[in-house]
Amino acid sequence: MNEPAGLILITVGIAYDLLACLGVVRMPDIYTRLQAATKAVTVGTTFILAGAAIYAGPGPLAAKALLCLAFVLLTNPASAHVIARAAHSSGIRVERVTADGLLGREIESELWDVTRRSDLSEKDRLIHIIERCLIMDIKEHMTSESLFEIISHPISRSEGLPAWVIADKLKKREREAVTALKPDFAIPHIIIEGQGSFELVSVRARRGIWFSDKCPRVTSIFVMAGTQDEWHFYLRTLAALAQMVRTEGFFDKWSEARDEKELRKLLISELRKIRKEGKGGL
Repeated sequence: MNEPAGLILITVGIAYDLLACLGVVRMPDIYTRLQAATKAVTVGTTFILAGAAIYAGPGPLAAKALLCLAFVLLTNPASAHVIARAAHSSGIRVERVTADGLLGREIESELWDVTRRSDLSEKDRLIHIIERCLIMDIKEHMTSESLFEIISHPISRSEGLPAWVIADKLKKREREAVTALKPDFAIPHIIIEGQGSFELVSVRARRGIWFSDKCPRVTSIFVMAGTQDEWHFYLRTLAALAQMVRTEGFFDKWSEARDEKELRKLLISELRKIRKEGKGGL
């Protein structure tokens, strides 16, 4: 009578372990792989050992299986926690698995729903910010952290915060999730203290900025720093920039612009075109 029940539990456990193997292969980074390797494997192994104990019936074999089961339940979560902490301390980042989706139609439609009721002055605000924002044309290749060190100084002067605070916030945000949404496009962004403040720095990197192994040469970077009450405007800006970089030929025009003045003209022209067509956050 115990044999069918034991075999069923063992079969279920094997199915869970197979799913865990699939998760380890398909997941993009160590953190999501740990989810598959610990949660699913713990459940699967528990079913297998419990099934083995039931199949064997009362006796030494069942007792050993139950001891192994208790060991797995105690050690698997703890070991996963230790591995995850070690990975985080080593600077291993979470892969942004939704990066491509952020530029997709569903998210863009959501952001547009937020912005379409805004009045004319709000719609003009981003163009006004582009007209006066700092535009940097960087010729050498560098890492995102080196870029943040450079950008922190103009944002610091504008917002009245120490440059090291701005740089640390940008680095911490990047460690949490890579802000490069496409191989050529990144939007590093941070929340700063205060109210009613929003700063944008546009960067053209001729040789690219290293953000991750998947995005080693990002050429279009838009760094945003704003207070918490400007969150909706951040979403409107994100929608507009995401739509702008998707327009045909944008990156070719971006790379061919001769100087900061032409880069600014390009941004304003593309954003006005999006507004006229009724797309994005404008």
